[in-house]
Amino acid sequence: MIKKLFIAAMGGVIAACSGEAPAAEQESAAPPSKAGEAWAIDYGASSVTFRGIQEGSEFEGRFNRFDIAVVLDPEDLSGASITATIDMSSVDAGNDDRNQSLPTKDWFKTKEFPSAIFTSSEVSNIEGDNYEAAGTLTIKGISQPMTLPFTLDVEGNVANAVGSVRLNRTDFNVGEGAFAEDKWVGYFVDVTVTVAATSQ
Repeated sequence: MIKKLFIAAMGGVIAACSGEAPAAEQESAAPPSKAGEAWAIDYGASSVTFRGIQEGSEFEGRFNRFDIAVVLDPEDLSGASITATIDMSSVDAGNDDRNQSLPTKDWFKTKEFPSAIFTSSEVSNIEGDNYEAAGTLTIKGISQPMTLPFTLDVEGNVANAVGSVRLNRTDFNVGEGAFAEDKWVGYFVDVTVTVAATSQ
């Protein structure tokens, strides 16, 4: 039951991360489930982060505004769905040069394509607390099939979900012109979504 309540609440958890208050200071209850139980979310521990390679060195970044809606009952996955929307203009890639470059036409082109969207078509339990969400990821208006593996860990009244996937930026025309090759920036980007919550 605790897993069902946590996953159902994830939409409210991550949607609230786009508010104006600093993430580390935010804490509120997700909408109650059908059973009337709610979760208190630790927004400081919820994030969308990524890792890439620039000129041979690894760098890390994050998106500060995003919304995820999840409906998932581990005991019955027939109606499960996951939809994630990321505000691409909220990127923080660790330095001013990357932060100024990424929203431009060669990279995310955020004026024309402000959001990246993942929509699941099927959610499956692989084994134990390991799951996969198969669906479609759209970036810069280009849609590609994608499978997102994720785990759910529950200890007492604390739940943590983590999903990670490796993307090839060229599949979405991210990095055009002089950046189309991997001379300056590597092709692959590792994206991780982390959500934490406690039951009230």
